[in-house]
Formats: sequence, structure tokens, C-alpha cells
Amino acid sequence: MRSWTRPPERGGRRPLRLLLAPLLALALQACAPAESTLSLDQARVELRSGAGVLVVECDWRPSAAMLDALDHGIPLTLELDLTRERRGLLGWQVQQRELHRLELRYFPLSRNYQLRDLDRATVRSFGVRAAALAALSRMELPLAHASMRAVAPERQRLRVVLDSTALPGALRLPALVDPAWRQDTVERIWPGTPAA
Repeated sequence: MRSWTRPPERGGRRPLRLLLAPLLALALQACAPAESTLSLDQARVELRSGAGVLVVECDWRPSAAMLDALDHGIPLTLELDLTRERRGLLGWQVQQRELHRLELRYFPLSRNYQLRDLDRATVRSFGVRAAALAALSRMELPLAHASMRAVAPERQRLRVVLDSTALPGALRLPALVDPAWRQDTVERIWPGTPAA
């Protein structure tokens, strides 16, 4: 009676499997839904006394990991990218852009939460985290130029994203792969107002 044994694997297959398993696990983790939610309910540009104001109504619910980091003094930064666009030969072209970076930070020694517009140096302070997050539900941000307001046939676009580059170095990699740190980009587009 003959017996046959499989020859031992040589070289490449086993180390390749060991390398691919963690990469597959990271890829599957990256596909998981985000735990943090941000909904952009309304956005518009208003003219008040000749100055432009971006009015944003949103509901941001950071994940438990984000809130834990915040309570340990790690700032969370939302970036609001407002553009005025005009249709061109190759689609919509950006005519004007303005960025607002809003930083939410907790100071443990003073037990104080602060919401800062990093580009305009405005600060609002809150005694409790819920009040600071509620302040983000309706924001009125002054614009540098009244010309940011789109007129027909232009359009406005607002994109809001969690700025992971503002996190400390040790949290940047988890922000890329951990679902608890994933914040989907939200966007709202609306037509320009008719010229008066």
C-alpha cells in the first residue's frame, strides 16, 4: 500500500498569509460605519449691514472615544469649507473660498469647555460639555467678504469635516483606521440668490 504525504510548503505562502491577515482586519475595520454622526440641517449665507454671515444649523454627536479624548484635554476641530461656485466648461468652478476651523476643547484645571473659531480668534466658554455641543447646533460665522454670497446662476457649497490633522500625533493613526474616530464628511449645496 502506498502512502502519500504532502511536501512541506516552501518559502512564500505562510509569511504572505501572516502579512495579509492584519491588513484584511484593518480594511474590514475601516469599512465599519462611523460611530460619530454629524447632520447638516441647514446652511445659508445672509447679508447683515453689508457684511456676510454664514448661518449653519447642525447636529454633531461625537463618538464615546472622541468625548473621552475631549475630556482629557484633546481638542476636536471641525473644518467648515464654504465655496461660491460658477458653472464652467468642465463643471462647477470655485470662484471664492473661505475656511472656518472650530475647535472644541476642555480645560481640566478650570473645568471649562471652549469653542474657538481658530481663524477669527473668537472664543465662547461653557461650564458643561452638553452646552458646548449645543452651541454647535446653530452657528453664525462672520465672513471676511460679503461677495461670498452666491447669486444666480452660481451656487454655494458647504463641506464640514473633522480635521484629523489637528489631533496629536499619537491619535492620527487611530483617526484613520478606528471606526470610533471616523467622522463622515457632510455637504450641503444650495443655489445662489436671485440678483436684486
